Amino acid sequence: MEIEIEIERVDGTSIPIKDEPAVEDLRKKLLEHSPWLPSCCIFRVPEVIRRQKIQAYEPNIVSIGPIHRHHRAEKFKLFEDVKRWYLHCLISSSQYVSLESLIKVVMELGKSARDCYAYPLDDLNEKDFVEMMILDGCFLLQLFRKACFCVLEKDNDPVFSVSCTLEHLYHDLLLLENQLPWSVLECLYNLTANCPSQEASLTYLVLNFFRQSPADELMLNHSFRLPCKILHILDLLRTVMVNGFEKKLDEHLEKKQKKDEIDLPQRIPNATSLSKAGIQFRKSQRKGGCIMNIEFNKKNGVFTIPRLGIDEGTEPLFRNLIAFEQCHHNRPHKITSYAVLMDNLIDSKDDVDFLCEKGILANWLNADDAAQFFNKLYNDTTVRYYYSDLSTDVNKYYKTKWHRFMAILRSDYFSTPWRIISFIAAFILLVLTLVQTLYTIRWP
Repeated sequence: MEIEIEIERVDGTSIPIKDEPAVEDLRKKLLEHSPWLPSCCIFRVPEVIRRQKIQAYEPNIVSIGPIHRHHRAEKFKLFEDVKRWYLHCLISSSQYVSLESLIKVVMELGKSARDCYAYPLDDLNEKDFVEMMILDGCFLLQLFRKACFCVLEKDNDPVFSVSCTLEHLYHDLLLLENQLPWSVLECLYNLTANCPSQEASLTYLVLNFFRQSPADELMLNHSFRLPCKILHILDLLRTVMVNGFEKKLDEHLEKKQKKDEIDLPQRIPNATSLSKAGIQFRKSQRKGGCIMNIEFNKKNGVFTIPRLGIDEGTEPLFRNLIAFEQCHHNRPHKITSYAVLMDNLIDSKDDVDFLCEKGILANWLNADDAAQFFNKLYNDTTVRYYYSDLSTDVNKYYKTKWHRFMAILRSDYFSTPWRIISFIAAFILLVLTLVQTLYTIRWP
C-alpha cells in the first residue's frame, strides 16, 4: 500500500510525494545514535590539523593499533617481526602465561576495546582485532620492561642494539593515531606480571621509558596518584604534564563554556617588547612543578616561567597532545592554552635568544626554527584559554607609561655601575649649578 507524504515548502505550500523504495532505503540508512560513543578516545587526526605538518602525525617504524595497519606488511615489517619475537619470549619465559590465556583476557574486553576507537572497524574481524591487541600490547609491555630492567635486554635486539631506534619509538608511541586502549595494556600487564606485588607499576614502566625522550622534561611532576582515568599512553603523559596546573578558567570564560561560546584569546606583546616596557623574565625555581604554572606579578612586573627544552621531538609531541585535546570532549584545552601563550611571547629569533639568556628556553634547534615551531603549533584549532587573567594583567602593566619610563631610565642610566656613578655626578652637578644660579640672582 502506497503512503502519500506531504513536504512543506518555504513559502508555506506543500507537495505530495509517494513513499517509494528510495525513501525507504534512505530511512534504513538513518542512525538512531551518534557515530561517536562516549568511550571514544583514540582518533584520526582531523585533516584540517594534519595538513599543517603531516609527518608529525605519521609513525616512522612501528604501527600500534588499527589505523596504520594497512602499511604493516611493507613499511613496518621489521617491527611486526619484533612483535612476534617479543610475544614468543614472553610466553616461553613464564609458566603462567599462554596464548590461550592472552586471547581469553582480550576477548573478554571485546566490544569495550573496540569502542575506544572513534572510527568504524568494520573491515577488521574479531579474530584479527584480538590478535592485533595481543601482539601490540605485549610488544609495548616487553619494551617497557626491557627499558626498566636491563637484565631483560638481549643481543641482536633491533630496539636496543641500534642507537636511533629508541628515538623513533619515542616519536611513534606518542602519536594520537598510534594508541592502544589503556584497559588492554592494563589487563595484559596484570596477566603477564611475574610477581605483581614486586614488579613496577604499569604507570611507572611507561613513564620510565620516556625519561630520555623529549617528553621527560615536560613531565616534571611525576605524580602517580593521577586525578582521572587514563585512556592511553598519550593521555597518561598529558595527565602528568597538566597535573598540578593551578590556573582555572575565569568566571567569564566558564559562563561562555557552558553556553558553548568561544572567545579569541587576548594577545600580549612578545618577550623582547615586554622587556623594554619594564617587565622582567625569570625562570621558575620550583622543583617538580608543572611546566604550565606560568605566573605574572602585576605589582612588580615579574614574569615567572618554568624551563622548556626544545628539540626535534618536541613539536610532534605538542602537536599530538593538542590534536587529542581538540578531539576529546573531556580533556580541557590546557596544552593548547600553553602553546598560545608561548606563541604570544615568541615572534622571532630575538625572542628565542632572549628567553634562552634568561634560562627559560633550552633550545637545540636553529633559533628561527624554534620561533616558527611556536608560531604554527596550534593553527586551525580552537581554544578555551586558561591564561586570560594573566594576559589581562600583562597588557595593563605594559600599557602603563610610568613602567615604560622607569624601564628606559634603568636601561639608559642604571644598567652598569659606571652609568650609575655618571648619573649621580651629573645630578649633583645640576643641583650645584641650580644653587649657584639662584644664589647669583638673589645676591648679585
